[in-house]
Amino acid sequence: MTNTENSVATKAQSKIKLIWLQDSRAQRIVWLLEELGLEYEIEAYKRTKDKRAPEDLKKYHPLGKAPILIIDGHTLVESALITEYLVDKYGVQFKPAEIDTKNFLQYRHLMHYTEGSLMPFMLLALITIMIKNAPVPFFIRPITGRISDQLSKGFVHPNLVANYDYLESLLKDQPYFAGNELTGADIMLSYPIENAQERIGGWYNKEKYPNLYAWLERVSERPAYKRAHEKVTDVESNL
Repeated sequence: MTNTENSVATKAQSKIKLIWLQDSRAQRIVWLLEELGLEYEIEAYKRTKDKRAPEDLKKYHPLGKAPILIIDGHTLVESALITEYLVDKYGVQFKPAEIDTKNFLQYRHLMHYTEGSLMPFMLLALITIMIKNAPVPFFIRPITGRISDQLSKGFVHPNLVANYDYLESLLKDQPYFAGNELTGADIMLSYPIENAQERIGGWYNKEKYPNLYAWLERVSERPAYKRAHEKVTDVESNL
């Protein structure tokens, strides 16, 4: 049996279920599964009225977060672990060769950087918006607004600018974040880049970040990316 035949056989043997949550990081796992050409099942959940994950997710993992991938008898949580597992098993073409030391180390760095360094500030940006728009009595609103503005201007905004400036610089001389080919690092970074304008305001724009905008346009044209968005749109319509 050739390596290609063995790969196809392995794919056929593994049953894959993605636990998907509305408006979550699970979208990028759908994209990766489509890039890999794998068959999989989506079990979809809708957020509660207060935008939380439903309690039902805790039957899969005590933290009740998504995405969750059930594969080969394992229940995998955290997007980076899921991405690394799928890439290592089914898509080594989606990571630089280890002999390509610079790009390989950049790939590994970005796999951890996305959730470890960038996403905490994205979450804080969302929290500041929620504080500012909280339904509080009118005489308290100036206080919550001031707290939100000070947190944003003094801490969140400068760190977000530094992070997006860094990502912009990585694309100066290459089309993807870890070299000339799409990798799992691009999959991981898709969520914070797709959601940047909504989360962090008007300063994130095409004029300031032309490379990031070009990257998003580039990946948006990939057939697997389009299929993933079509699939998610269909899932959301049935929630």
